[in-house]
Parts: sequence; structure tokens; C-alpha cells
Amino acid sequence: MAGDVVQGAVKAAIRYMLLIVTLVYLVSGLGITQYQIVEPFTLGLLNRNLAFRIHDFLLAPFVLLLLVHVLLGPFTRAYSHFKNRQHVQHS
Repeated sequence: MAGDVVQGAVKAAIRYMLLIVTLVYLVSGLGITQYQIVEPFTLGLLNRNLAFRIHDFLLAPFVLLLLVHVLLGPFTRAYSHFKNRQHVQHS
């Protein structure tokens, strides 16, 4: 039961981190290609050079979070199935 709560909290944290990184990644990508629109919209905080640096920096975290998000479900299901199978065999 406590493991389910922790597992749910971890999945939620990964989901929200991926959401934030994805949004920043998209905005920074737009800041590179559509800097004439994004720079005034961000009140000059996100210029083309900064957008490029942010976009470049976020590639690895984005890919890592996406992989964890996609693979965590099947991994936890397989682990749960294996754990339940071991428990049944020893009973």
C-alpha cells in the first residue's frame, strides 16, 4: 500500500517535470525561430541567443524524462507481476 503511494507520487512528479520541460522546450524553440514574436511577448527576457542556449540545454533532460515517463509504466507492471508470481509460488 505504501509502495503504491510512493509509486504514484514518483509518476506524478515525473509527469509534471516532463510537462514543464516540454513547455519550456517549445517556448525556447519558438524563441529561436519566431524571436520577433517571442521576445516582445516575454518582455525582452527571452532573446534569440538565450532561447538557443535554453533549448540546447534542455534536450538531454527532455529525452531522459520522456524515456522514464514512457518506460516506467511497463517496468512497474512487469515488476508487480514478477513480485506477485514469486509470492504465489512461495505460498
